[in-house]
Amino acid sequence: MAALVKPAQFKLAIQGGMLEALGINMYTTLGKCLVEFVANAYDGNAPKVEVTIPFEEIEAQRLALKEADKKAKAEAKKAVAEPATAATTNGSPEGSLAALSDGGDAAPAIVGAIAPPDVSLYKKTLPGDLAIVIHDYGHGMSPEDVAQKFLPINRRRRADAAGEETNLKSEGGKRPVMGRKGLGKLAGFGIAGQVIVRTKRAGHDFATVFTLDAAALANVENLGEIAIPAEYESDADIEASGTTITLKGLKPDAVRSRQDKIANTLAEAFYGIEADDFLILLNGNKIEAAPVAYDFVFPSAATASPDGMVEDYVNIPDVGTLPIRYAVRFRQSGDHLPAGKRGARIYCNKRLAAGPSLFKLGTGMHNFHAQDYLECVVVADTLDQLGVDFVNTNRTQLREDNDVVEAILTHVSDLMKTGLAAHAKHRESKVDGEIQSNEEGKRMNRIIESLPKRSRAPAGKLLRTIALRHGTDSVEFKELAPLVVSSVSAGEVLIRLIELQTDPQTVHQIAGELLELADIERSDALKLYRGRRSGIISLRKLIEKGEELWRKKGIEAELHQLFKDEPWLIKPEYSKYLTSDEDLNKLASKLAKVLKVDKFASIVTEEEKADKDRPDLVFLMSDTAAPHVITIVEFKSPTIPLENAHLQQLKSYMRRVEEFVETELKVKVTVHGYLIGAMPDPETRASGQRDLLYAISKEWDAKTAWEVLGLEHLLQRAQAIHSDAIDAFERALEEGEVEGATADAQANAPRSDAAEELAFSEVAVPTSPASAEKSSG
Repeated sequence: MAALVKPAQFKLAIQGGMLEALGINMYTTLGKCLVEFVANAYDGNAPKVEVTIPFEEIEAQRLALKEADKKAKAEAKKAVAEPATAATTNGSPEGSLAALSDGGDAAPAIVGAIAPPDVSLYKKTLPGDLAIVIHDYGHGMSPEDVAQKFLPINRRRRADAAGEETNLKSEGGKRPVMGRKGLGKLAGFGIAGQVIVRTKRAGHDFATVFTLDAAALANVENLGEIAIPAEYESDADIEASGTTITLKGLKPDAVRSRQDKIANTLAEAFYGIEADDFLILLNGNKIEAAPVAYDFVFPSAATASPDGMVEDYVNIPDVGTLPIRYAVRFRQSGDHLPAGKRGARIYCNKRLAAGPSLFKLGTGMHNFHAQDYLECVVVADTLDQLGVDFVNTNRTQLREDNDVVEAILTHVSDLMKTGLAAHAKHRESKVDGEIQSNEEGKRMNRIIESLPKRSRAPAGKLLRTIALRHGTDSVEFKELAPLVVSSVSAGEVLIRLIELQTDPQTVHQIAGELLELADIERSDALKLYRGRRSGIISLRKLIEKGEELWRKKGIEAELHQLFKDEPWLIKPEYSKYLTSDEDLNKLASKLAKVLKVDKFASIVTEEEKADKDRPDLVFLMSDTAAPHVITIVEFKSPTIPLENAHLQQLKSYMRRVEEFVETELKVKVTVHGYLIGAMPDPETRASGQRDLLYAISKEWDAKTAWEVLGLEHLLQRAQAIHSDAIDAFERALEEGEVEGATADAQANAPRSDAAEELAFSEVAVPTSPASAEKSSG
């Protein structure tokens, strides 16, 4: 038996697989990769960095590679299937099994078993000629710098000989450095198989060139022992300096981003850098934040500051005080931010350290809906200069579970909360004027002024809520304001009486009944809106279920049933549908019956399959002053993304119904359509989904007869409308109980003739529209 070896010490070996963990898995997108190389250029004192990406060629090669892969898989499947079919035809099931088992690795081991997904495409790379190039004009590196500073993985660039982080500036003390961990050099492996480095320092007549190859490094036993060949190219320009990174062997799934997205990623990743100091170019175009018109900035002093921010301090218990600069900004109405761009961004040394995120901002506060427009920028340079690393490696979040970060995130969240409250006051100070200058707003105010006294306050609150949430020029305000205001009380009755020039005494006689009716209507409306809250919760659960079952199982029937039960989720005025999941001929019969037409031809002939065309929901709204409006709604399962074929199906329903009604029923109609489901990812490359997004961006506007509605959009709209309404109703009922008790006490007290006359004057109204205008003015 061999003697056991007991070494006195052990050596730590870093195997090649570590590159995958530190590079490939951390920098999975082109944008994140480029940010690392641009930051390296900044730390190298470069005045300029040029990024060159052949976007069109990359996309063409990506599609060609996918098509070739698809074709190869189809041919392999066919090659396996043909022997199996032949064997089965010859009456030998055993032969069939043998043929399958001889088909290679792709053949399932058991007949009927489901083969695992074939992801071999993601191991392939684009042709070698395609390359992404990052060239900077910094100080570059000598061969000694390459060996001692660039190649050591996880080199702590800020540490001095004693291990303390005192090297906080770039060479010559020019800039506070962005880098710290020494991992950014591995970012290239996230998107490419080869990273080719060419670097030169001023004063040298040569450039150093070497290649890092992921395939060659992946399986080595110890990265520290591998030799990387170096080349030296003559360069007569003695004063030239800089570094060029060339990425080849591009991974098809990692380089699919469009140019505008890459530009936005780079612009967001850096803050407060002047182009005169450090210019970033993408294919020759300067990277800079797009100009934004803000409706409100908090605190107001930030607008007068040269950098657009104010100073503040974060108190960290038992640690000290951290200085920051910040501003909370709100975009103008209609210019809302995507969900992933809302909230605060924290920058350290001009580079993004965390965010965008709402951090600890709660959802129940006043004016929370304004977070759709909220951008908070926080500069916390000192946080990155304390000698302790508080920034996560992927730079999307700070390292939590410590008192320092806890205090910072709480403070930033409080700043956003205070900013939201200030924004609410700002909007409220403007909204009354906006309502009064808007024709629909004026009409609503006239209705409100004619309501019973106890009904005016809740009606006014609801009108202001809608104006605050959507703006007075929005479609939502024009459609929702009349509905919500009229649901509060009997104002429409009074207005109608005035328009008909009803005798004042008649108005006086029914005024008391209208006051009682106002309370009844308000209470009933609250019950209605509470019921709608349940519908909102159901929709939210269905959206979550769709995310859990994404591309696994269709749940269109559940979505259909929800909208059958709660059609107001589509539009608040929808309460009863004409047909649900019935073929076009049954729809034709019901339309004819409602429109009182006896004889008509079918929409779908006997030769066609009538049952295959079944609109999910159809609404018919009639108005004596306008043509009938037919609305066709088509749902798709929340587990699959919508695509252009779904929109074309809806358009076909709309066309056929409109032609039928106008040709056969001889009635003029307006046909609208809604396609409802899960919106495609804006970055999708699926042709049908991109065709849909293109149609929406190019064809749709407020006057278009069709609209595509994402479930998230419907949910947000329903929450905004009905949650505010419930709160206003509940407050009004509480106030009404107090007022009612006071009114009862007054009613039981003896009344003088003067009091009777005063009571009459409180409910008397003008007798003509003209006098109503004058009175309301």
